[in-house]
Amino acid sequence: MEPLSLYRKHHLDKDHTSIGLFRALKEQFRIGRVFYPGSHVHITPSLVFPDVVYADSFRNTHTFFEDPAVAEYIAQHKEYTEPARFRFLQQDYTRPFVELKQDFDLVLSQYAGFVGQAVKGYLKPGGLLVCNNSHGDASMAAIDPDYELIGVYRRYADDRFSISSKELDTYLIPKKGPHPTKDELLRSMKGVAYTKSPSGYIFRKIQG
Repeated sequence: MEPLSLYRKHHLDKDHTSIGLFRALKEQFRIGRVFYPGSHVHITPSLVFPDVVYADSFRNTHTFFEDPAVAEYIAQHKEYTEPARFRFLQQDYTRPFVELKQDFDLVLSQYAGFVGQAVKGYLKPGGLLVCNNSHGDASMAAIDPDYELIGVYRRYADDRFSISSKELDTYLIPKKGPHPTKDELLRSMKGVAYTKSPSGYIFRKIQG
């Protein structure tokens, strides 16, 4: 199978590249280096951000990123003038990345579990965790003193997302009972049912 066909199958054909989200983030925040654990073949961030590190443990994903057609696709579709810099690490994100430093401005967490907990040591103080709540990553960040909620985003179309920082105190409120603890979230691997449900959340790392 042609490597790029995987990207088409999982993202382009499903109208689920989320390019509108990455454009909105770039417009609103100063973002240099990006880390995307659990990325699989979702290379859309490299069309918007010139420096992205991807990581995934899914078997043979490295062959996708090593194919020259992938680099060519990014070069042809990127929305910036400088050369694209991207690399892929074939690794479970819960294991230490010995070659990485605490120099990322943005960590992306999309449908891959508790990414924000596992890799926050590579995120700069003041850096952003952008996550949804499908597997509970936003719920975990909500009770983590290292993070503060600074925004939410909503998806209207694949190329149209909005980011809001209004009335943030009305988000992350459980519909029923007290907020689950860290241990309870780890056991359930599910996001909390909140009274308001945006498409995703933006947290800022406030600790070193």
